[in-house]
Amino acid sequence: MQRLLFLCFLLCAVACTTVAAQTAPEAKLLRKLRTQPSDTGRVRLLNALCYELHDNAPTQALAYGEQSVALARGLQYQPGLLRALLNLASCYANLADGPYALQLQQEALQLARQLNDPDGIVRSYAGMGGVYHERNDTAAALRNYRRALKLAYQPRVRVRTQIMLFGNLGNLYFYLRRRPEGLVFTRRALQLARRTGDRAGESLYLADLGSFYMQMDQLETAEGLMRQAVTIVESLQNHRFEAGHLELLATVLLLRGNLEEAEELTTKALQLARRINYQERVLDAYHLMAEINASRRQFETAFDWQNRFRDLNDSLNSRSRVQTLTALQTRYETAEKESQIRQLTERSKSSQQRNRALWVAIAALLLGLGGVGLFYVKLRRSQAALAINHRFLEEATKELRQVAESKDRLYAIVAHDLRGPVTSFAGVTELIDFYLKQGDEQGLRRLPNLVRQSAHQLNHLLDNLLNWAVNQSGELAFRPERLSVESLLSQTIQLYANTAEAKQITLELDASEELAVWADAHMTQTVLRNLVGNALKFTPANGTIRLAAEALSGSGVRLSVTDTGTGMEASQVTALLTDAGPNTSTRRGPRSGTGLGLLLCRAFVQRQGGSLDIKSGLGQGTTVAITLPAARA
Repeated sequence: MQRLLFLCFLLCAVACTTVAAQTAPEAKLLRKLRTQPSDTGRVRLLNALCYELHDNAPTQALAYGEQSVALARGLQYQPGLLRALLNLASCYANLADGPYALQLQQEALQLARQLNDPDGIVRSYAGMGGVYHERNDTAAALRNYRRALKLAYQPRVRVRTQIMLFGNLGNLYFYLRRRPEGLVFTRRALQLARRTGDRAGESLYLADLGSFYMQMDQLETAEGLMRQAVTIVESLQNHRFEAGHLELLATVLLLRGNLEEAEELTTKALQLARRINYQERVLDAYHLMAEINASRRQFETAFDWQNRFRDLNDSLNSRSRVQTLTALQTRYETAEKESQIRQLTERSKSSQQRNRALWVAIAALLLGLGGVGLFYVKLRRSQAALAINHRFLEEATKELRQVAESKDRLYAIVAHDLRGPVTSFAGVTELIDFYLKQGDEQGLRRLPNLVRQSAHQLNHLLDNLLNWAVNQSGELAFRPERLSVESLLSQTIQLYANTAEAKQITLELDASEELAVWADAHMTQTVLRNLVGNALKFTPANGTIRLAAEALSGSGVRLSVTDTGTGMEASQVTALLTDAGPNTSTRRGPRSGTGLGLLLCRAFVQRQGGSLDIKSGLGQGTTVAITLPAARA
């Protein structure tokens, strides 16, 4: 049941994409682009191409988005630049480059405010909310969605922007298990789609509602909504939507025990997905076929479908990682080319200055001995200018070398540290094979927990790697503000409540509502998530993790995370506090992580003017405390 609901959530995630009117095909846009001069019309064509490809081929869409941004800046065409920034941000978000996507959306937000464009403001906030939702920062996602909601009903906000916002907000509320609010916003999106004649949007949000009712175990209502969605999308010949809707309906029928029709619909969805090369839907169809055959107790057939699922999933994950690294490499190469262009321009100007000085010197020689003195003075000045330019060139070369080294370190860490979690996933597949051969149903029931644990570990690792890379490149902005300590700790407890309950660990909170710190919200939340995640990892069942805060004499606030785990020796504590790079040993026993978590915590705390301390003893648990500046009254 839980595995089917998880599949339902993956299928439902399609609704987070923008529901918009059908744009011209890519081939038609490309034909127009060949004859279009470099004017505002070309900017609009490039924006249309980038938007057309940003979901299905984000790597290809990047080139059009970058061209559009550059051309719009050169023409000073601000409305076109606003749309180009928003489309390019969507490409980087789809390629998992969340920090750069947020940077582009922030620039778009400032430009939209200058242009007094409420539609651009709403799209910017909604886009940032989507990036935060993708990174599981639900508090920041909800905050940005609410900012967009305040302006969503203004006259100049487009209907498709409202539909996107309401649909995304509905999905977020359901993810937060605030189901009544999730139903309200999804129904709003459905009503707008019907009112504007957007049949594709209508079918999409009917399917969303059906999936929500399926999660609430109201299967009869869910089936009726999904059948309506399938009926609508069949008449549109939209095979992407149709394949997804058929798989959702098949999932409901599987839960209701109608295995024959579930298999028939899944087979049809699989054929459609293969016809349009929609690999994500092919992957979901494989999983459904495995579940259907397992329900019939045809375990050998189910195992064959599960093997297909595993092979395709590995291929898709590999493609996703390559696309993400390609996007990062594109950013580095763009910055390097811009630096080279600046250097060549400076050299050209310097060369022109030297040539003029030489011509003046030659003319001075022809005028007589008096010109010799003038030539000598100008020569000395030219030498001084050359020395200054040479120094600037050396500094630029040093910066380029640091950027290259940072990129090489990022690739090395990704190559080294992803091996462990991926091996963990491979081990789970071996367990599936073993349990199926042994007929061990109890062992099979434990596998979802193992898969979920490996997924959380891999997600946590990727988040730490990305944060570390951004921190090393100096691109992570420090934006301090007044933050409630009690709210920070409560959000962290809420994030790990399910994990703690599953491990039978008690989470306690001891913080006064009046306490507040002057700190960056993203950095502080990252630190607290890492500390509580480590405590959960090393605290045994029936243990306790206590989050506390107290005001210090002076102008500081001490936040601490105390667990009842096995503790550490003094030498281990010293090593953790003195290690200066990633790939350190874990704090308790054999290596099980990258060491990036504590490194990020220490770097983020120091960047905010605070400090980090660890106290532990064997068999006495561990306390990790951070000190941050207190907020001004």
